[in-house]
Parts: sequence; C-alpha cells; structure tokens
Amino acid sequence: MKRIITWSCVGIFVAVIGIVAVRADGSIRHGCGGRGWGNRGPLAYLAHELKLSDAQKSQVQSMWQVERPTIALLVHELASEKNEMDAATEKGNIDEDHLQAIASRQGDTLAKLLVEKERFQARVYTNVLNPEQRIRADELQSTWHSRLDRIAARIESESGESHD
Repeated sequence: MKRIITWSCVGIFVAVIGIVAVRADGSIRHGCGGRGWGNRGPLAYLAHELKLSDAQKSQVQSMWQVERPTIALLVHELASEKNEMDAATEKGNIDEDHLQAIASRQGDTLAKLLVEKERFQARVYTNVLNPEQRIRADELQSTWHSRLDRIAARIESESGESHD
C-alpha cells in the first residue's frame, strides 16, 4: 500500500513539474506561465508564503532559466515513455518483458527528475532564502509531509475496512 501511495505522490509531483515546465517553456521573459509571479501556481504560492522580494524572485527565475532545459528534456522523455507504454498495451496486448523494460526506464527518468528537483530546491534554499525564510520553508515542508502522512493513513484505513 505504501508503494502505491509513494508512486501516486511521485506521479502527482511529476505532473505538476511537467505542467510548470511546459508553461514556463512558452514564456521565457514573463516568469511562470507568462504572468510573472502572480497569484497562480505553486511557485507563486511559495513566493507569497516565503515573502520573497523582487530581487529574490528574479534570482529564482534566473536559476530556473538555467535548470529549465534539463527539466524539459526529462519531462519530454517521460512523456515519450508514457506514449510508448500506451502503445505497448494498446488493445489489451501485454508483453510483460517489454512493459517491464519501459517501466524501468520510466522509473529511471522519474528518479532523475526528482534529483533535479531536489538540487534546484537546495540551491534556492541555500543561495536565495534568508534565515527567516528558511524557517518558513521548513515549516511548509513539514506541513506538506504531515498532509501526506494523513492521506496515507486515510488510504490505509479505507483499504483495511474493505477487507473486513
């Protein structure tokens, strides 16, 4: 069960990163989604919650511009592998060995994407945030982990109820 929850969270995270990467890819000069750091999207939420200054926002945007090609490449790779998986299971045809090979590549791509996310997050944390913002970032991360734990517990309890 924990494995399903973990992969579900990873899938959701990758989808969010993919959406952010695709939206950012179309608007180099205007920040996230072409609307700057407005009140939409996860980056804008974090900028608001951490009370980033304009200079800090600009610094993060510059860092993202460097990181974006790597993330975009990995998201495209993941999308390609998903299309390959869809083609491999089309019309109910299943070749377990072929599916396992594709799934292994997808796992490798997800791992690379998560490592890149952590590297970017660490660079922002150490190079952009001041001590007060780091404390707030730690609080936000703790809140996120608590929410994931509650979701996992709820899913576990629901699955236990259905087996009784």
